Amino acid sequence: MVVKAPVFEANKSSTAVQVGRFGWKSQHSSLMSSCADSLRNELGMRNRLYPDEYPTHVASDSPTPFDTPDAKTHKTELERLIDEIRHTSPPARDASLAASLDAQAGKRLFTQIGCAVCHVSTYKTVPPGTRINGGTYKVPKFLGNAIIHPYSDFLLHDVGTGDGIPQAAKPEYLDQSTANKFHTAPLWGLRFRQGLMHDGDSPGTEAAVKRHGGEATTVRRQYEQLTPTEKQQLQQFLSSL
Repeated sequence: MVVKAPVFEANKSSTAVQVGRFGWKSQHSSLMSSCADSLRNELGMRNRLYPDEYPTHVASDSPTPFDTPDAKTHKTELERLIDEIRHTSPPARDASLAASLDAQAGKRLFTQIGCAVCHVSTYKTVPPGTRINGGTYKVPKFLGNAIIHPYSDFLLHDVGTGDGIPQAAKPEYLDQSTANKFHTAPLWGLRFRQGLMHDGDSPGTEAAVKRHGGEATTVRRQYEQLTPTEKQQLQQFLSSL
């Protein structure tokens, strides 16, 4: 499912809207919008995109901290956070394991049983100089025309584990049909994670696969029909990510 979300950093007189790709409900359409939300609601720091106090804030209390530019760098915490994320390389695969015959066979099985329909392996980013996010960001050379392997389609799907809670960056963009859908979790860096799925309640890849229902029911059933050897091969592939 594709949902649209506002680009908070765009011109306020005519808020830009684009496909939401950030957050478990794809409620944010840009990295800055997503990070500004996290800064506000996870770290308790107001910022230029979320300047208002919480409705529950007591007027007699001290104001909630506001993200102001650093005296030396002239950058805000929000800007520094975004810079750090944009300059962080994607997690590398375990090259040795990925080259093994079992992992190669597992990669083919991953596609054959349908996992790759949602966990899309490869993308090419837009060319350098492209204006995105309502024209507020020009893609630099180090991010443009890059081949990436996130293993996600960055869209929403109902896989039977929904929490019934729709989310939106602005109330007017709240879409009730997203209540039981989640953003496809990227699988790059999978081998470094413990609890899997959106709630972290699956202790490993097999447990996560077995929880897949809804739109992924057919894929789960195909997985269940694999031989023990094939399941081990698929596990080797996933362990290389």
